[in-house]
Amino acid sequence: MSQEIYTIKIAGPAGAGIKSAGQILAKALIKSNYNLYDYSEYPSLVRGGHNTYQVSFSSQKVSFPHYQVDLFFAIAPGHWQQHLDEFTKNTIVFSDEECDSKKCNFISLPLKKIAQEAGGIMTINTICLGVASFLYNIDLKIIQNIVTKQYGKYADINTKALDLGFKYAQQNFPKLQQKPKTNKNQKCPSYNDGNEAFGWGFLKGKGDFYAAYPMTPATGTLHFLAAKKEEYKINVVHPEDEIAAANMVVGASFAGARAATGTSGGGFALMVEAISLAGVTETPAVFYLVSRPGPATGLPTWTAQGDLLFAINAGHGEFPKIVLSPSSHQEAFEMGVEALNLAAKYQTPVIVLNDKMLGESGANTLDFSKQKPKVEYCAIQKNPKSDFKRYSLNTKTGVSSLTIPGTPGGEYLSNSYEHDESGLSTEDPSMTVKMVDKRANKLKSMLKDIPKPIIYNMKAKKLIIAWGSVASSVIESGLKDYAILQIKTLWPINKDLAKIIDAYKDVTVIENNSTSQLTTLLKSQFNFNPTKIIVKYDGRPLFPEEIYEKLK
Repeated sequence: MSQEIYTIKIAGPAGAGIKSAGQILAKALIKSNYNLYDYSEYPSLVRGGHNTYQVSFSSQKVSFPHYQVDLFFAIAPGHWQQHLDEFTKNTIVFSDEECDSKKCNFISLPLKKIAQEAGGIMTINTICLGVASFLYNIDLKIIQNIVTKQYGKYADINTKALDLGFKYAQQNFPKLQQKPKTNKNQKCPSYNDGNEAFGWGFLKGKGDFYAAYPMTPATGTLHFLAAKKEEYKINVVHPEDEIAAANMVVGASFAGARAATGTSGGGFALMVEAISLAGVTETPAVFYLVSRPGPATGLPTWTAQGDLLFAINAGHGEFPKIVLSPSSHQEAFEMGVEALNLAAKYQTPVIVLNDKMLGESGANTLDFSKQKPKVEYCAIQKNPKSDFKRYSLNTKTGVSSLTIPGTPGGEYLSNSYEHDESGLSTEDPSMTVKMVDKRANKLKSMLKDIPKPIIYNMKAKKLIIAWGSVASSVIESGLKDYAILQIKTLWPINKDLAKIIDAYKDVTVIENNSTSQLTTLLKSQFNFNPTKIIVKYDGRPLFPEEIYEKLK
């Protein structure tokens, strides 16, 4: 792991502006030419409890936030004691209380007193920004501009708090100041979390209908797209529940829209009947599933990778689907586009499987608003022949052409029954076999278009297999003795994966679930017996330091 990486963490009760202050700091670091990755933790509470925000930054690329903290702010007493394992002998801890801890360099910071001088107790979080700005040599004007834009009518009081925090640190902690290297050639100047990145992919992939019921941790995409609907002339609908959302997406797609919905595990459970409907009617539809720990409500604001097998097997009966999983913000953007393209090209459901860790964590990214990715559309017949057959069996790929409702001569039936080539319901055994085989042929055709796995450090003698956000943590851990295989497409599984894996005698699978669901999946497709399995399932992410310690 890089020695040139710094991690700042802020902790306090919900409602005290923990995340808002953290994101101001993140945006200031990006404008100061740093790369970063942030992460926040919060219980399912509106007020009180214990919330944290942390950001790891460097002049080099940061693929995942780090566990060990360099600078810690407790904006209320009693909030630093839960993080002793994250402190090193060099960690500096600021809190408005007295302490003689030998676990860190503890400094009593009179936050309440400074806040009263600034004009309000709610400015404590902004005071911490001022202190951090001095300690890491961040241009105060950069943070001032962001504070002014973010706080609107409260800008004056917060700007004063920022200045007071900076001056207090300047007068009292001059020897603690550090000057981290910056990267003037930094090519990723924007700040987005994973949900926003997927949302940008949806917009740039020409998505025009998004329906979703709010469910943590997928709600961010709904809010993001709702804010963009006027600018991009898209429809964003908040229906009564997830069942309605999924069926609206299938209906909108049938009518010609490029449509998607987003949810987490409990909401996705309500959507699976609509996924089967999309499967049998061969209707393009994108489902964005952002995982949290289950079962049932589980841990609603924490992270997990427990929905892998659920996503792959979602929907009753047998029909082709595609399951993708991004490991980074860039990939979340790319898969937002790819999911729409693949759904359209193969007229089938596509599931993008993310997790809370990536979905709600921010990083410096490309300016997605300026990207121009390739967009692919359905095989639409605008002037169909008189004998138009929507589900024509005369296809090698399994994909038949379709028409938009209202196209003269292009009328057909589309319902949940098995059907013949025109869409008429049938229970004929021969036609049933032909239609099932027709749809299944898509799986073979898909293999050339689905995102391919990536292998890093291929010449190493040992191999780690991971997917989703965990793959980025493995990369950040810096294990030089291991090759890293990141699987981007979780279904369909390309059998060529076996050739890659079989080249290594020592194979470790790492996942954020309790049963190593990826191991189960790979075993179902070919002879696979990993040497070691590492899992974590307490709702917290697998940090690079943890992976390094388990495998060093």
